[in-house]
Amino acid sequence: MRKPPVDDSVIQRGLERKVPATTQSTTQGASKRRKMTIEDALRWAIRDELPKRREDSPIRGPRCASDPVWRMVAMGGRVDNWSREPGMPPAMGDPHPDAITIEAHLQVLSETLQKAAAGSALCPLDLTPYPVQVGLRGKASLEAMTSTAMHATPAWLMTAAIRNRPEVAGGIEIEPVKSTNGKITLWRTKLTPCGEGPDGKPWFTSHDEVALSKGDSRDMGLFCKLTYTRTGVEVLEEQLRYAYWHAALVYLVPALQFLTSIEVLSPRAPIAPWLEPKEEERAPLPNLRPRRHIENDRRVAGRRAAPLRASPVRKIDPRDWAPSSERTG
Repeated sequence: MRKPPVDDSVIQRGLERKVPATTQSTTQGASKRRKMTIEDALRWAIRDELPKRREDSPIRGPRCASDPVWRMVAMGGRVDNWSREPGMPPAMGDPHPDAITIEAHLQVLSETLQKAAAGSALCPLDLTPYPVQVGLRGKASLEAMTSTAMHATPAWLMTAAIRNRPEVAGGIEIEPVKSTNGKITLWRTKLTPCGEGPDGKPWFTSHDEVALSKGDSRDMGLFCKLTYTRTGVEVLEEQLRYAYWHAALVYLVPALQFLTSIEVLSPRAPIAPWLEPKEEERAPLPNLRPRRHIENDRRVAGRRAAPLRASPVRKIDPRDWAPSSERTG
């Protein structure tokens, strides 16, 4: 028995119906980019991806005799053949291409900042929105402090990605000068007459001396000297270091918008943490729950019960004493 002939148009329509379904499933399965702040993106690239590269060179050192004692003396200690950081075996593969792109942008920014610190190029960072308190520098050179902060910015980008961001401790700090016994030293200004002026008014010379007798609360001539434990130059150095680090993060955000797997967001760190109010430490709230009645014989499983206390000594009044033969109760 012969089979009926198959129409080619039927097969073509069936294939046309299957093609759109395949295209739709492929489009829906496309991966989306992860959203990460610039701090997290740098941490991911520097700490998690770039160490996968294996470009370690052998240990170079002075050539010496084959005796291990001579090698220890030449190298300053025992040297083994382990020259790679553990934790990144070759089985983990190569670094992600986006991590290599981030490294390239960091390298270009680092070279530009080094040239700007030396005065041979312009700084690409915008420090306009950062309220740096330049008036705290005193007689220090602002140009030298700016150049130092600019030179250290690439190193702080690496340090912040691995550990913590630059710290900003606060403002100027002072404390009273103390003597050898740990107590605050009090001083008194002493005036010494040294003649009269042309108008007949007396002249005096003044000098400070340690007050041997402290007097009482009515003595208004006593004072203590102060010493700076944190100067204005130190405060300005920390603010410049933080401002250049944050400005470098802001500069990298638009440059890294073409990554294939990551969508880089603005930095999470604040612009000026030295102007933000400190969070007050709140005392824990009291426990208002009623106390539970704990039974006396309840104990943790596996522990022996505590021995019973000895009964208190009976107190017998001699006036109530009677022989045992005469006792009724």
